[in-house]
Amino acid sequence: MPSLQSAASPLPHLPVWLLLAVLGGPLGAQVTQAQQPEQAQPEAAQAPSRITITGQRQPVAPAAAEPQTTLSGAGLRNRQAATLGATLEQEMGVGNASFGPNVGLPVVRGQGGTRTRVMQGGLGTHDASSVSADHGVMVEPALAERIVVHRGPAAVRFGGNAIGGAVEVDEQRIPMRRPAQARGRGESRLGTDGGMAMLRLDGPAADTLAWHVDVHGRRSPRTRIAGWALDEDAIREQFQLVNGRNSHGRIDNSDARSEGGAVALSRVTGSGALGLSVSRLQQHYGLPPGAHSHASGTIGVAPPPEEVRIAATQRRLDLQGEFDLEAPHFPQLRVRAARVDYSHDETDQGRLGSRFSNQVSEGRIELDHAPARHLSGTWGLQLQHRVFSALGPEAFVPRTQVRSLGLFAIERLEHGPWRLEGGLRVEHQESRPPDSFPVPALGGDVPLQTRRFTPGSGSLALQRAYGGAAQPGGADDTAALPGGRVTLTHWRASRAPDVQELYAGGPHIATRSFDLGNTGLDIEKLIGWDLGWQHAHGRFSASANAWRYRSDSYIYQRSLGWFYRPEEGKATLLCVRLDHCLPATKYQQAPAELHGYELELGWQLPLPTLGDPRLSFFSDAVRARLKPGGDVPRMPPQRYGLALQVAQGAWLADLRATRARAQARPGDNETATDGWFQLNASLRWTHTLDDARTLTWFVVGRNLGNQEVRNSASFIRNYAPEPGRTLQAGLEMTL
Repeated sequence: MPSLQSAASPLPHLPVWLLLAVLGGPLGAQVTQAQQPEQAQPEAAQAPSRITITGQRQPVAPAAAEPQTTLSGAGLRNRQAATLGATLEQEMGVGNASFGPNVGLPVVRGQGGTRTRVMQGGLGTHDASSVSADHGVMVEPALAERIVVHRGPAAVRFGGNAIGGAVEVDEQRIPMRRPAQARGRGESRLGTDGGMAMLRLDGPAADTLAWHVDVHGRRSPRTRIAGWALDEDAIREQFQLVNGRNSHGRIDNSDARSEGGAVALSRVTGSGALGLSVSRLQQHYGLPPGAHSHASGTIGVAPPPEEVRIAATQRRLDLQGEFDLEAPHFPQLRVRAARVDYSHDETDQGRLGSRFSNQVSEGRIELDHAPARHLSGTWGLQLQHRVFSALGPEAFVPRTQVRSLGLFAIERLEHGPWRLEGGLRVEHQESRPPDSFPVPALGGDVPLQTRRFTPGSGSLALQRAYGGAAQPGGADDTAALPGGRVTLTHWRASRAPDVQELYAGGPHIATRSFDLGNTGLDIEKLIGWDLGWQHAHGRFSASANAWRYRSDSYIYQRSLGWFYRPEEGKATLLCVRLDHCLPATKYQQAPAELHGYELELGWQLPLPTLGDPRLSFFSDAVRARLKPGGDVPRMPPQRYGLALQVAQGAWLADLRATRARAQARPGDNETATDGWFQLNASLRWTHTLDDARTLTWFVVGRNLGNQEVRNSASFIRNYAPEPGRTLQAGLEMTL
């Protein structure tokens, strides 16, 4: 069996002086005044209005009315972590479905996996993170210039897999404008959780060409924790069994590394731009012991230490075009296309367990239109072809071909302080598996059938601005006036079942379960309401959302009450030792209700000597129930806390204290988690070298109290707590 480990890249150990030498060389020329507003754009994006992810060009469409937030600039840099979920977990309404320290999937209002679509450059990441909880999102957070979180169903815009929300990661890899001179950004950081280095450069070529190149790498040692890795009492409560070797102060087999890069070239003219990029990302990480169940040895004899490793590779070819049309009432056309080749191998002690492959072609066309002064909108077409396969002795999903076609329209009517926005989408999806799939526990081959679905989604939002927010003339002459906006949004969204929900059949080693799909599943439908309020008056600001979702066909996994013994390939009602047994589950549908809120209250303190620091109170919560009884499993806990931000001259400091309540409603066959408290802080000092270049030194600390945190959204919270105290120091340079 050939080794699956790639050669170690020297990039993650790139020293600070080398970054300085590269950035301070001949590429460190000044950009023109015309480029400066574009560089400052990420900072301004922190306003509550939506930023359309279309490279560096200004969006034509106005801000969307649905609830969403944007993270960019220093705020994004301070929260940057090794995974996307850990980067976003402090955002209101967003959780992190961690699977050890190297896998973090964003959970929006309690919805993750196949219900939250993660996009890279406007199209899907197309990894295996929606299929299994131990598969990471193939995105490097350090490259993100902006991240937009759609907190609510976004199925109309992005398809059924966004029925619970969407996350857009904007890396701006394909230039949509031609810079006058070369520019870039470099970052290097080192801490108790390892090191990271990143360098990205953009520049002009010939008369109409623009280029981009980036390279990055990351290394992480074994994760430090507060206390024991395994919660043996919780494992005994959940399974009436104990297994695994425990460790104190660390999580064994949790080291990781990643490396990647991209090159892009665009042709930019006065009427638009068209560009192509080629990128590659490799991740290699270990899974915490006990997170997988592998049959080895004999009953009564302790198995050898687990060393389950995942080696994932993603190759992407992306096309992006934006064209300013001369046709009346049709200002802009946007085109996106991608070919993604993703694969990963799972090994234990070097033995191949399973090999996943996901080959996807996706295209998206959007046409903006403005037929009248107060009326505008977007029409779109989205196509996708996907071939997913899982091979090997631990594969649990057959090779399946999925085709989908989606048509959507979003219309906006604005009149004075009122705004009405509506959207419709219709999709057709076909899932074609093989005729049968071997499931020994069920007596042999299980027949499978092709399923076709036509889900439809719609949304309607009514917004009313008042006070200063409804006055013409911009912010300069209305900033002193109290004002804000109230938005009521209604959704009827739906999605087709995903591959693993339909056709799973075998041991799902990642989640310690024996999973059975259900070819009889129907379209999942969701009816949602959201009431949002944003207000500002002098030094006071408020942002609040209250929401409620209802579904009569919610897809979930139900425990069947029996076990599967991998070493014998048999089902049993009794189990002697957990590392030789997998609890059986099956995908089912049932009515469900979810509700929750997000709240943030801010006050600018009257302390001029400290730059009028901002103090804010925040809180969010999710409650999810199945009918006629029971709780939806793995929901985030209620959180609340205080945040203080001080900006004075070149200094920027943040302090954030978060308290989470105990999660006493964990769902069937799950264990409750205790409440926790975390203290995070950061300090940044920025020095302006000239009109174009800045140098920033920063220090970031997370979980400064070194508290033990068991994440209720994690499949393996009883095997791997969240990281303990983490300290990072680094340098960032822009030009």
